Amino acid sequence: MHQSDIQSRLYRAVLLIGAALSLACIIGNAISAFPLRINIKWIVLFFVCVTGLLFFNKKRYHSPIMFAVFFFLIFLFLPFAFIDSGGSKNNANGYSFLLIIAVTYLFKGWKRIFLVSGLVLIFMALHALEYFYPDLIMVYSDWNQFVDRMIQIPFILTASFFIIQKFAKEYEQANAKLEEYARVDSLTGLYNRRMFDQGIKEAVASRNKPVCLALIDVDNFKKINDGYGHGMGDEVPKKLADLLQDAFGEAPNSVSRWGGDEFAIIFYGEESTIKMRMKQIQDAFQSSIWPCPIKTSISYSIIASRGAEQVEQILAQADRSLYLQKRRKQENG
Repeated sequence: MHQSDIQSRLYRAVLLIGAALSLACIIGNAISAFPLRINIKWIVLFFVCVTGLLFFNKKRYHSPIMFAVFFFLIFLFLPFAFIDSGGSKNNANGYSFLLIIAVTYLFKGWKRIFLVSGLVLIFMALHALEYFYPDLIMVYSDWNQFVDRMIQIPFILTASFFIIQKFAKEYEQANAKLEEYARVDSLTGLYNRRMFDQGIKEAVASRNKPVCLALIDVDNFKKINDGYGHGMGDEVPKKLADLLQDAFGEAPNSVSRWGGDEFAIIFYGEESTIKMRMKQIQDAFQSSIWPCPIKTSISYSIIASRGAEQVEQILAQADRSLYLQKRRKQENG
């Protein structure tokens, strides 16, 4: 999952929260008996959020409109709301906190620096304005302010929670995907080389059960790939992967894709068992890829670990054995 996808979904959530917040504040201001003119900013915010939602799927305008929305919120909406709603006695601090969360998550580079710096400067300027020129700030009764806080502050806290939760869930999903990519081969769904390296070390270190290593290679795979394209070239390892997974997929065994047409099996069991299964797979593979234009099969080697070898020794033995088998096939036509 790409980071821009996470940011886009989070931005959409912010727009929805902004639109819902606008409607809630309009209703709350009516309950609090604030003057009707105080709702002008919320009406404007509602239409700004709706405009952002309308252009959300237009990639050409997505980034500039997102920046314009937050420019409006920081440099126009927040100052007007601060002055018109009672200054620091109202909820400007809460909205500033909500804005800085959203900006930090949604922007990067110079845009993030610009908007965060602007928010800090606006916050300082507004409080200085209130201190030195208090007559410019609208004044409302304590009752009005109390009712307004009881409505808006819970909404701000809830909105902050949902934004942070949305971001956290998106990144949890992204991290889960990255973890899967780090373990699994994308074409076949088998373990990748990294997981094989980890598994073979654990297998060799095991002393309480017999362990075998099998290396498998598809014969004439390069000819198939070069002659009939990557479409058929992808189908061949996928079909072999399915056969291997069906035969050896149960724990604690593991099946891995080493490379383009190379596979490895770590099998916890007797050598005779894996030899029998591999012969069955060899026959089934030839049938499953018919009618492939190029005659192909699989070559494989099986090495039983005696518990005293090093990983490098076992791999070298298996690789050498596989090479000799393929060479004999070529010599015999």
